[in-house]
Amino acid sequence: MEIIKRTAFASLIVLLLLTGCKNDKEVLNVAISPYQDIAMIVNIDNLKLEEKYNINVNLMTMNWEDILPALSSAGKTADIGFGSYIEYLTKYPKLNKDTKDPVLFIYPAYIFKGGGFITYDSIQPFNRSNIDSLYLVNSFFGKKIGAQKNSVFEMMLYSLANRSNYDIAGAQIFDSPLNDAILATQNGSLDIAAAGLTQITEANKNGGKVILTMEDLGFADITGFICKKSTYDKRKEDIDNLIKMWFECVDYVFKDLEANSVRSLKYLDEKAATKYTFDQYKTALSQEYFPKSINEADTEILNEGGLFYYKQIQTEVIDYLKANEVIKEKYQAPDFVKIE
Repeated sequence: MEIIKRTAFASLIVLLLLTGCKNDKEVLNVAISPYQDIAMIVNIDNLKLEEKYNINVNLMTMNWEDILPALSSAGKTADIGFGSYIEYLTKYPKLNKDTKDPVLFIYPAYIFKGGGFITYDSIQPFNRSNIDSLYLVNSFFGKKIGAQKNSVFEMMLYSLANRSNYDIAGAQIFDSPLNDAILATQNGSLDIAAAGLTQITEANKNGGKVILTMEDLGFADITGFICKKSTYDKRKEDIDNLIKMWFECVDYVFKDLEANSVRSLKYLDEKAATKYTFDQYKTALSQEYFPKSINEADTEILNEGGLFYYKQIQTEVIDYLKANEVIKEKYQAPDFVKIE
């Protein structure tokens, strides 16, 4: 009997060593929303990433608009979550006023790049090589443009103007929701309209064309990881590993999009208001830029000269917020962290 007890005890020790004693680790509560992009993170389980990184992750599904307040509140709802960089920059002064424990946007996850401007006229399109052309900028702003006030599209216009020192105050920009703007462009009362995926698809079907994209401009909204400074200081290793896990999930999904999206689509079917077919899911993802690794994110987002250099976006958003009296004073936002 004593031999049996010793054998059982030894087997238990071996099992705990092999599993990395995962259940003894403090849980990292991660707030996510049921969107097509963020859903990739549910592949943590089948890729056995908790075991690989010796971390216990609890994915908490929340409404998008509830994540930032939850992370900034005094109560402990979640340790870290996904958020919009433009929303973070907009709310930063009030969010972190008079606190020694600020909320930080610590690292990017992906970028929505599917928005732009369309026309039905013979206007020359922009691209990355001619985006600073003063002639094209003057020609563009000489037209009647529809873009909703305080939207990412209006911010794009300010970004384009700033790069050529164009005085946007004299431009004819009309406050128009996306669907209204494209209809006004079709009937000729506007020359150019802001457009998302739906409006771009409609324009392409009806003889319109895209003349300016977020990718041309290098200006877009970044979605990434947000948490309090105290949480990052305390759980740095776990949070850095969570970010590495995210990129492993993304890389896995894109290696075989149809086969490896099964779990993401199942999660969305259970949690999301929008139900996706695979083709719809593929189309939605095509409007976003997903780095597949820390190195790629560093190159294209953290480093100057990248596709979507975050400090350029940061400067232009803060300039826009000040010019439109959304904030009283310009401020210096914290840098993203460096993941080793």
